[in-house]
Amino acid sequence: MRNLLSANFMRLWKEKVFWILFSWMLVLGALFPMLKKINEIKTNIIETPDSAFGQFAILIGIVMAIFCSFFVGQEYSDGTIRNKIVVGKKRIDIYLSNFIVCVFVSLLMGCVFFFTYFIVGIPLLGGLTFEPKIVFQLIMTVFFLSVAFSSVYTMIAMICSSKSITAILSILLAFLFLLSGLYLNKMLNEPETILGMRMEAGEPVYEESKNPSFLEEDERKVFQFLYDANLGGQMIQCATLDSIHLSILPVYSLVFTFGTVIIGLRVFQKKKIN
Repeated sequence: MRNLLSANFMRLWKEKVFWILFSWMLVLGALFPMLKKINEIKTNIIETPDSAFGQFAILIGIVMAIFCSFFVGQEYSDGTIRNKIVVGKKRIDIYLSNFIVCVFVSLLMGCVFFFTYFIVGIPLLGGLTFEPKIVFQLIMTVFFLSVAFSSVYTMIAMICSSKSITAILSILLAFLFLLSGLYLNKMLNEPETILGMRMEAGEPVYEESKNPSFLEEDERKVFQFLYDANLGGQMIQCATLDSIHLSILPVYSLVFTFGTVIIGLRVFQKKKIN
């Protein structure tokens, strides 16, 4: 395992995709608060550093889809995985060494983004308005979410031999997570009543009526669970800084991580490597 990790990290520092994504996160970390400041100047609406740092949760889902696809997929296209198995490396060690590197990259991307965001954002926009405890919880939640994304995309990359197919599947899945999170958010925020209009004696009459899309108590519990357990739902909650179960989200991410690692290992153990 140690030799595999050492080789993977040596390859990582030479990987162009890694440095492109690293630079991208560095730029975005500084750009987000600058855009908030420009918006504040234009609209005279006070912005704070709290308002956008959670959007990293959406970025990391896409970033790790790209990185895992290229980094792990390259091992199949170069025949590296086959060679490792031929020389006697255990499949579990091969899988876990790639997973660990992907997790490291996801956490590093988070550190880079948050560091540049707050270094630029606090002087521009002032101090944080959230309690430090809440900010810390949000950042840790995003880190656990990043690990979960790494596990999902590593699983796809390790059981799919084609780098191009892996990239397509991973990126599509990233957007599917995002869309599912947006849909669940919309359903949970449906108002109980809606304002309707009817004509009476040629005059418009407005009246409130029950919203058919409003979730009743039992339905709401189911949708809230899906919103919390789904990685896409966690993306939206972190990005909007609006979560009623913030402390439980990392637990769901851990369950997701262990589940995908176990499934990925079982499939990879039986996979025929050409």
